Amino acid sequence: MTAASKSACSPLYESGLVEKAAGGVMRPGGLALTARAFDYCAFSPGADVVDVGCGTGITVEFLRDTYGLNAIGIDPSAVILERGRQRNSDLPLLQGSGEQLPMAAGTMDGVVAECTLSVVADKQKALAEFNRILVPGGRLIVTDLYARAVARTGAMGLRPTSCLAGITTREDWFSALEDRGFTTELWEDHTPKLTEFVIRMIMEHGSLEPFWQCECENGNSRMTQDAVKEARPGYFLLIGKKTRELAEGDRHE
Repeated sequence: MTAASKSACSPLYESGLVEKAAGGVMRPGGLALTARAFDYCAFSPGADVVDVGCGTGITVEFLRDTYGLNAIGIDPSAVILERGRQRNSDLPLLQGSGEQLPMAAGTMDGVVAECTLSVVADKQKALAEFNRILVPGGRLIVTDLYARAVARTGAMGLRPTSCLAGITTREDWFSALEDRGFTTELWEDHTPKLTEFVIRMIMEHGSLEPFWQCECENGNSRMTQDAVKEARPGYFLLIGKKTRELAEGDRHE
């Protein structure tokens, strides 16, 4: 196995495949979609916002420079965070997980989760943590994948850390947020941005095969691709508002 193929088989998030193709912003829509969300929310300058799954801190830097927010980033990958610190050593980037955040209860005005909730080990626990750290009426901004048809998740053959492994329907997203004390204020379909993202990946790497090599657990990428195609993946922007505090027992369900 060559050094290049070894790199391609590393976890997709840390491999550099997506980051290189997307110009540093490791998600569809880029900062334009981030700006759409923050223009809608209209946080006051100085508001406290945390970007969960911040990667190299591109969004954190954007929010601090463009909107004057007190934005910090949390990411589980020491590798990715080090890339961010080398890019801008002034950014407040911390290592941690969405399921266990280092903020005190009721201290954050906003939580950003851009292509994050589909890869956390426990989405419901992460949503409970977001509820815990947000002030009453605090905003949750989510961009992520969703299934526009019923997904055969058990037959996809994806690694558990794949962003496609946890793909679920729009109705399931609404239900998950409601269960964790959020009311959905805005839902927008941005599937064309996902299509653009895939095209950039193909142009950069010649095909999507390096992506599938990283994402497939059983080596049968054809079976996985067929199952994913059946789910008809889409991409969305969702803005939720914290309207209910969770009881202690609800946080640990």
